[in-house]
Amino acid sequence: MKTNKLAISVLSMAMSLTVSAQTSFDAAKLYEEELNGTARYVAMGGAMGALGSDASVIGHNPAGIGTYRKSDINLSLSGFGTSVNTDPLATKTHQLSQNGRTYYSHNSKSDINMALDGFSAIFSGSESGNNYVNFGVVYRKLQNMDRNLDYVDAFPDADGYEVWREYKDNQKNKIGSWDFNLSCNLSDMVYFGWTIGVLTTDMWSEGYFYDYYGKGQHPDHPDGLDYTTADKMNQSEGSGWNMALGTIIRPIPAIRLGAAIKSPTYFKQTLEYADYLYSVMGAPKNGDKFSNSVDYKFTSPWSLDLSAGVTFGGKNVNCALGAEYEKHFTQRSSLSIGNTRLDNQGAVHYKDYSVMKFGAEVNISNISLRAGYNYKESMFNPEYTRFNLSTDERLYPYLWDSDFNGWGYDDNGDLVVGRTDFQIDRLGTTQYFTGGIGYCSAPDGDGTQFYIDLAYVHGLRNSIVNINEYIEDVDVNYNYKSDKVLLTFGWNF
Repeated sequence: MKTNKLAISVLSMAMSLTVSAQTSFDAAKLYEEELNGTARYVAMGGAMGALGSDASVIGHNPAGIGTYRKSDINLSLSGFGTSVNTDPLATKTHQLSQNGRTYYSHNSKSDINMALDGFSAIFSGSESGNNYVNFGVVYRKLQNMDRNLDYVDAFPDADGYEVWREYKDNQKNKIGSWDFNLSCNLSDMVYFGWTIGVLTTDMWSEGYFYDYYGKGQHPDHPDGLDYTTADKMNQSEGSGWNMALGTIIRPIPAIRLGAAIKSPTYFKQTLEYADYLYSVMGAPKNGDKFSNSVDYKFTSPWSLDLSAGVTFGGKNVNCALGAEYEKHFTQRSSLSIGNTRLDNQGAVHYKDYSVMKFGAEVNISNISLRAGYNYKESMFNPEYTRFNLSTDERLYPYLWDSDFNGWGYDDNGDLVVGRTDFQIDRLGTTQYFTGGIGYCSAPDGDGTQFYIDLAYVHGLRNSIVNINEYIEDVDVNYNYKSDKVLLTFGWNF
């Protein structure tokens, strides 16, 4: 095969994408938190930081546990399905073009998955009068992602012959948190809370890259040619911890104002990967295996939570409205391997971002109706996710300052390719539209009560997948849609 733009393209892709492994893009997956929790919390869009009296507020405003006047135990289960499609929609029969390339996706759907979203135990005790000290233990599923993404494109090489490329990635991310809370209630006017969270992570992905001339597409290769082919498997496991402090002030019985600050989450991860190379730049590799593992640390940002709640109504009908604002100071994140902080990671690639939550609840005798909305901005700085062709400056993350990745030539002059990641996935905005219904056996709060809550949440997560090369980039917008039904059983005593 001639040395042409295709060879330069594939070589540069191997270089740019091998060094894009374990970067700010990977670390961001650790910090991504889905809207999960009890069915009541989810149905109200998570806007319960000031209202409290729900176990799921434990990691956002710990003072919300202090509003409990009785002990409580509950269990939450869910069923969910997901789909991924390009926006605008590009299919094999309706292909789109960008920067001289024709592309499409198979736009996949997942099977229905069942999960234990969480359980909690809140223990309340009175010291004197209306002064309470509460203790809580909560398990929350922060992330439970199951996503399939594929991308296919075609473009002419330097000699005008058509080249096809295929990418596929199946990703499963699971992050859970054990939260331990100590909180107090001072005369139903001021509440304080302190939470320590211990996190566990299990992230797994597999996929392939396939770059080829089709049969009859190149005169030198009438039967076709697998130019570069690789399978990849990645797994990352680890743990982390964080801490949060919060307060709620109740100036009058109908109004609650909340504020909380959350420390960074300190993650320690082990990433293991294996690439199986079947051909590189037209040279057969016979499934040669390239594997490695690395221990790394990621420090997520501080965050500030401000919330407000209003309650009104009578004995048989009453309402609650909640609003919450979170500010995540993401530019203070950091990524390191060993004792070496990677200067090209973290702050320069992220931007501070906000989360806004709104929720409403109407209680009519034993029945509760709920609705909510949750909006999260992107954490990525769009100015640092590309390669600047005019200045030859890398604006996307890389790891030249470690021996984790590499490419080059061996002593015999043969090309040696390190770990290959085939795309950069920039998390975009996320929205949740929620609703639900609940039943409580004793809504007046007297005696022991049993309750059951049901919630439905539709999530829409925007993600820009970038196929980085020295030639013009291709940015493809993908929508990750999720539909979930949650069921919470609880006992208040």
